[in-house]
Amino acid sequence: MSPSQPTPSGLAIVICDQVIEDKLTNKKSLIGIFNNINATSFPCRHPQISIFVSLTEGCGECATRLRIINEETNDVVADVTGPIQFPDIHSVIELVFNLVGLVFPMPGLYSIEFYCDDALVLERRFHVTHSQPPKGPPPEEM
Repeated sequence: MSPSQPTPSGLAIVICDQVIEDKLTNKKSLIGIFNNINATSFPCRHPQISIFVSLTEGCGECATRLRIINEETNDVVADVTGPIQFPDIHSVIELVFNLVGLVFPMPGLYSIEFYCDDALVLERRFHVTHSQPPKGPPPEEM
């Protein structure tokens, strides 16, 4: 987009386990929406995170960037870039990012940032917490 073109408006950013798209209708189902990741040890590897992003009011092509960072240290956990195309100003563009095997080095507050042409459009925070492993059943008394 050129400097005179408007920055797109963010409609939604959602974290979930997976996004399923119906091939006939193009409708998306967001499965397992969450706000927190629990881990018993660190660093922890999360098997898969899907991030759904919805935008409107963009014009033409823009360069996008999705980053996940630790709010305290500014360490980058994920950084994905690529172009998108808005057919017209009224179009709604829906993007799905499937991120596999992300490593979170420590518990804390993390942020998902979504940029269009280096302008922050959406931001979403979530927690990665340390939790105790589940305890087994108590030993049987004799």
